[in-house]
Amino acid sequence: MLSLASDFAYSQRSSELSADLPDSLTMATQDKVDALFDAGDFERAFFIYRNELVPVGDKYAQYMVGYMYLTGMGVEEDPIAASAWYRLSAERRTPEFVAVRDQLLRNMNDDEMRRSDAEYIQLRLKYCDLAVLLSSVRRNLREVETKTGSRIQSDSSAMTVIETSGGRVRSGSEYYGLLYSQLEDRLKLMQEIGNFEDMETNPDSVNLRELERRVKEHIASFD
Repeated sequence: MLSLASDFAYSQRSSELSADLPDSLTMATQDKVDALFDAGDFERAFFIYRNELVPVGDKYAQYMVGYMYLTGMGVEEDPIAASAWYRLSAERRTPEFVAVRDQLLRNMNDDEMRRSDAEYIQLRLKYCDLAVLLSSVRRNLREVETKTGSRIQSDSSAMTVIETSGGRVRSGSEYYGLLYSQLEDRLKLMQEIGNFEDMETNPDSVNLRELERRVKEHIASFD
């Protein structure tokens, strides 16, 4: 059976590809969905893996969606869809995910591979690491510009921010300073993943439209 040990699965989890550990809400969702799967509530588990954890870059959730398509657990059996999700989960070249991907692809004929390619491209456009990072960068830049009117940190020094996750109160300068640091980390990770050697990683200077163009071109090409 194409399954993974739970200790390995947890090691593959991430929250929007941040260098930080997943936040408490994401971790609670992961625990909840794993419990649902273990209890045999496959339809609810599939929904949560697919709609709550896949979009934040949880590679194990992406693998599990593929596994459930392959076995017909909680969703109609579809080996082509399964192959596309397995390919997505293996994009970081994690050996265990690569192994299950290759095992499935080896048994496909040319027509099935073409269909798998087409589905994989559509998944990459939304859920590959670069797409997830780009979505997060867009959201963070929009938040900064909405609150401060610019990308300049000093504009927010007099603000008080109550975080929606956990209700923690921070000064504006502290909150936006952390946001800038996170943005810079994600931009640097995008530069590394996409091999964009000349890419701007300063949040104040990044050209979002140009970044979107480069990411789209990168996603459209794959091995």
